[in-house]
Amino acid sequence: MSSGVLVNPECQTTFQKLAEGRRELRYIIYKIQDKEVVVEAAVSPDEIGETGDDYEDNSKAAYEAFVKDLKARTDGFQDCRYAVFDFKFTCNRPGAGTSKMDKIVFIQLCPDGASIKKKMVYASSASAIKASLGTAKIIQFQVSDESEIAHKELLNKLSDKYRDN
Repeated sequence: MSSGVLVNPECQTTFQKLAEGRRELRYIIYKIQDKEVVVEAAVSPDEIGETGDDYEDNSKAAYEAFVKDLKARTDGFQDCRYAVFDFKFTCNRPGAGTSKMDKIVFIQLCPDGASIKKKMVYASSASAIKASLGTAKIIQFQVSDESEIAHKELLNKLSDKYRDN
């Protein structure tokens, strides 16, 4: 409960649908409202018109729909949010060839355009939501501008991380 911000229990139950079901939800956006982290949006693959093999395009279409939604909800990246995205991608691994990977990405969005107070509240409350979600399965990224949330940027970071494992 750092910074006096609580995590609504719905955050964890919604996350479990994404983490365990793997088809029920594609991404979740969380926001702090009235000193509580709440689910702002929980979006299914059907809602973003997802079709076909996501590994083929490394989740590009679904991820771009997610970023567009996040941008709209933050007034063009002028506000902070937390989000989780089910990222499917392929990765070349030495000795194993091409592997299909499926990782849950936690994004802490604190853009440069947000107020200092908001950035401080989101930064100091991040540990509470991560603990609530259970960070063992999550890869974390901190994002402060649109270039850092680009699909190519995230894919490169994930590929680098899992190439040697």
